[in-house]
Amino acid sequence: FITLMGEKMSKSRGTGISPQRYADLGLDPEWLRYYLAAKLNAKVEDLDFNPHGFVARVNSDLIVKFVNLASRAATFITRHFAGELGTPAETAEATKERLQTAVRDAEIARAHYDAREFGKVLRDAMRIADHINEAFDAAQPWLLAKDPAQRDRLQTACSQALQGFALLSVILAPVLPGVTSRVARELFGLERDYVWADAGFAPARIN
Repeated sequence: FITLMGEKMSKSRGTGISPQRYADLGLDPEWLRYYLAAKLNAKVEDLDFNPHGFVARVNSDLIVKFVNLASRAATFITRHFAGELGTPAETAEATKERLQTAVRDAEIARAHYDAREFGKVLRDAMRIADHINEAFDAAQPWLLAKDPAQRDRLQTACSQALQGFALLSVILAPVLPGVTSRVARELFGLERDYVWADAGFAPARIN
């Protein structure tokens, strides 16, 4: 059910993609799984593999929007707060509402997975990632870090971003089990992989 750049794959013409060749090149299987899952829905229909689109989607979604989010925020938390997460500039009510929204987002994702609407899950996840990245950029933590009086705002903005990153990891775990296992264990210090219930909990620190 996979076409290559709009054409049916053919052994005789030598056109096609080889999972074995992909693995031999040392490419991460999770990148390919993500790319294919983003094109899948509950219908039985062909999907197209385009190498240029593959590279663009992996770079845009997984590197820039997902992994880079954690890298940017964690740098400030590690440097200024010894890994401690907290949202002192956010009201308790706002925190509660944000976590409730995270639970709803995770439940929507789980329902889409159950319905085999994998593309919807990943589109929703990237919309969430966009929202988190936009809020992080709007807070301008690189400027807050220069002003000791803005310490609470700096910790809050970076912790919100990392808590959002944890939510994204929960949602993406069925497609990216290896990456998200490392996030859970190596970044947030869990002794297990993510489960759906983790969407509603705010991590307290990072490694």
